[in-house]
Amino acid sequence: MLDAPMSLSHTFGHLGQSERPVRIGFFLAPDYPLMTFSAALDALRQANRIADRKAFEWVLITADGGEARSSSGLGFPANASLRNAPRCDVVIACAGVNFAAAYSPALFSWLQRLYAEGCVLGAISTAVFYLARAGLLEGRRCAIHWESLEAFRHEFPGCLATDDIFAIDGRILTSSGGTVTLDMMLYLITQIEGRDLAFRISDQFNHSRIRRQHDSQRVQAEDRFDVRHAKLAQVIKRMEGSLFEPVGIAALADAVGLSSRQLERLFRTHLGTSPSKFYIGLRMERSRDLLLHTELSVAEIAGVCGYETASHFSRFYRQHFKEGPRATRKADRASRMTAR
Repeated sequence: MLDAPMSLSHTFGHLGQSERPVRIGFFLAPDYPLMTFSAALDALRQANRIADRKAFEWVLITADGGEARSSSGLGFPANASLRNAPRCDVVIACAGVNFAAAYSPALFSWLQRLYAEGCVLGAISTAVFYLARAGLLEGRRCAIHWESLEAFRHEFPGCLATDDIFAIDGRILTSSGGTVTLDMMLYLITQIEGRDLAFRISDQFNHSRIRRQHDSQRVQAEDRFDVRHAKLAQVIKRMEGSLFEPVGIAALADAVGLSSRQLERLFRTHLGTSPSKFYIGLRMERSRDLLLHTELSVAEIAGVCGYETASHFSRFYRQHFKEGPRATRKADRASRMTAR
């Protein structure tokens, strides 16, 4: 049975008083994103530099102990494999679009053993799938990149997946990836070494505000669509929050105190399209993300995106992108093979 949720301060309180460095292991899956890994690692390096002592140490772990090569092609020599990794206080898995390439019984059993031994486990971006596959996230809150959120929820309905930027639940830490990983690491450092050190690290990185767990992952709608009308921005946010359970245009208008006709005029004036076409466009873009970044079938994606049948979904998709969903997926896979 999983342990009851506890605060990180409780989990790490004794480590901050230890004379030895806190050891953090990074499991790097093939094609991991360099930005997310470097955000995590460099936060620890800065902590040591500013504290003027070795508060943290780290080891790089790959499945077989071979080179850890990122999606950008840059690689680092690993310190250990799953079989001979040293004991760590924290182990954080890092993965990107190609996360399924690392799936193996050895990885899942390793994660299970670490957790049973009392290790704190973390996952960055799609590495959350590893913890879920290992059975460690059932009934737990976890954060995952917005691009993979609905696919994750579909595969693991018993996990409490959120669109928070990062999540803490007992001895499980999860980050939605990208620059958010720095915020999660600063939170972690705060629990171990104190708030002052975390703020000094943030200043060193010109990171003006340490974001909190429940901050939004995505750029605000006002900036993404260059919208400066408050009610129109609210409607767009509601649309984005209900892509997989579409809401009627009249209900969206009523929610912000407008009539359907007023909302129609706002969309025409500020975005040059109708509310319904804009809404469909958002749903189509999200469905394309699922095609490119998950293994869900076209029928499953249709259901997740709120379409009654695969044929109904495919018709809208073809109208929007001028090609069918299977053609999109086939072209993407061919492009990846060529890149290799």
